[in-house]
Amino acid sequence: MSVADLVKGCPLFHEIYDDEVEEILQTCLVASYEANDTIIKQGDTSSDICILLAGTAGIYVNKDGDRHFITNIGSGDLFGELVLINETERTADIIANEQCDVLIISYEDFYSFYNKRPKVFALMVLNVTRLITKRLKYSNTIIEGLNTKLKEHDLKKAS
Repeated sequence: MSVADLVKGCPLFHEIYDDEVEEILQTCLVASYEANDTIIKQGDTSSDICILLAGTAGIYVNKDGDRHFITNIGSGDLFGELVLINETERTADIIANEQCDVLIISYEDFYSFYNKRPKVFALMVLNVTRLITKRLKYSNTIIEGLNTKLKEHDLKKAS
């Protein structure tokens, strides 16, 4: 199976034609990781965005010396996208749960489409915006649920 076939379901390439995806992939690298390898380390600086082609990985945040599990990601998931909006310090660890293949798109290659293929660039930026918005909405739902639980806890404690 080709890399293009593997990324077709990735939200980054939504509404982008197959030949345009092939053009994007020409400049990308594929890296392989074994179980428990660190794909991205929180605090490191880099400018690559990544798509998990195969396998699963965990997202962890380190705070006050403790590692906190956030969620798992799987094939087709995009990560590291915050570098596109000027966040070059990694905000989480991405750790391979099993053997993983990762497509790496450099910041420079991503932005090269601004001049080469403005429509493709606009769609990729729109797709990243959609993805970040979806994640933000999901986070807001979790926060709302936690606030409800906290209020219920406070009411029980007060009575």
